[in-house]
Amino acid sequence: MKTLLLVAHGSRKVSSNAAIEALTEKLRQRLAGTDFSAITHAFLELTEPSIPQGIANLVDGGAKQVVIMPYFLAPGTHVVDDVPELVSEARSRYPEIEFTIMPYLGETEGIIDLILLSAAQAD
Repeated sequence: MKTLLLVAHGSRKVSSNAAIEALTEKLRQRLAGTDFSAITHAFLELTEPSIPQGIANLVDGGAKQVVIMPYFLAPGTHVVDDVPELVSEARSRYPEIEFTIMPYLGETEGIIDLILLSAAQAD
C-alpha cells in the first residue's frame, strides 16, 4: 500500500496547523484514481503529530511504501538535514517499508506555473 506523508514545519499558531490539516483533508478527498491509498500529515516541531508519529500511523494502517513530501519552499536545515535524519531513523525502525523523500515543495515541477497563475489572478 503506497501512502503519502505531508510534512510541514509546525507552528505555535493553531490556525496555521489547522491549515495543514485542512490541506491534508482536501488531498485525501482526491486520492481516488491515484496510486496512494492513504495520506496524513506530520509536523517537524512545535506540535503533533510528529514525523515519527505520522509514519507510525501510516505503517499501523498497512503502509508498505511511504512517500514524504516536505511542504517547505526552500532547502533550509529542516529540508536538508532534519527530515532526512528522521526518515533514516524510520528506515531503521521499519526496514520492511520503502521510504521516498520527494523534493521540497519549492523545487517541485510546476511551482513556477502555479506562482504565475496565482499572481495573474491578483486584482
